[in-house]
Amino acid sequence: MKGKSILLALSGSQQSRYATEVCWNLATQLKATITAHHVVDSHSAWEFIGHENPAFLKSTSYLNAYQQLCKSLFCLGEELAEAYTSEAKKRGVDDICIVDEGNPIAQICKRALDHKLVVIGHRPHSAVKHTISAGDEGAVPDAAGQFMRLSIAEALSNECARPLLVVQDKCTVWTSMTIMISMDHINEIFINSCLDMAMTLNVNPVLLCLSSGAHEEAPESFIKDIRESNRRLADVPMAVAPADGQISVYHDNWCVPDGGSVDKKQFQNTLVVIPTRKVAGERITVVDSSPALFVRHLTLPSILLWPEEYVYSIAERDQSKAASRGAAI
Repeated sequence: MKGKSILLALSGSQQSRYATEVCWNLATQLKATITAHHVVDSHSAWEFIGHENPAFLKSTSYLNAYQQLCKSLFCLGEELAEAYTSEAKKRGVDDICIVDEGNPIAQICKRALDHKLVVIGHRPHSAVKHTISAGDEGAVPDAAGQFMRLSIAEALSNECARPLLVVQDKCTVWTSMTIMISMDHINEIFINSCLDMAMTLNVNPVLLCLSSGAHEEAPESFIKDIRESNRRLADVPMAVAPADGQISVYHDNWCVPDGGSVDKKQFQNTLVVIPTRKVAGERITVVDSSPALFVRHLTLPSILLWPEEYVYSIAERDQSKAASRGAAI
């Protein structure tokens, strides 16, 4: 895996188009390569049509229908790949577009390991107020309290081993990056990786420290200590907000843990970074909830879910640049 590479999970949705625009802008800014990746979901197709023990029709009837459906889906996938490649060339971007078949989550996660960043479009769930709290499981309840199947972006937020950028609306150029951390769990690798990413993107980082109430240190003392422990944070703006184990998310705004609400329009130019980590085999967020809940209910234009174990370093970036210069000589 050399240089900066982006994997775009491509579909035919409007949100995927927004994600594509973000990728093209990033590729131009970062001199990165893009691999557009469309997966023909033959797994769900069989779940939709097939029956293990059909009662009224012969199994061959379902098998024939499944094969015809997969054939149609492949045709759509190839058409989508051609349209994407054609438009990318018009923009002067030499992208690769791959069409795979199978379970989209498994296929995207496999391809992700060869890239620095995964980008996917996602239509936010138009839900009424919902509370994300510690102890939420993988299944996500809808506004009526019923459990709904995870979307591809939601499932990837639980499984992807690379930073996952979820694009939900048309994005403007980012000027700042809000990095969420927990006062009860400080991961220097994650913080430094985000600072390196902010430097690469040429945006201003801001640290939002969430307190569950278990951390008894005063906010002023905590900020002082964390600045002293990491000199790179000396001039980074910081804020401490009590989370009390939950963050309330609304359809039209984001309710900050201190009780005040911030209109999502204020985040049009801000990339929000939410750390995730594996605990007992399950991935959780900064407030010990499922990442899928953030993706489903946090209706911001863009959200970056960052596995804490993944390291993004300026040194790695500079080595890639040096290698490129050497190859050009």
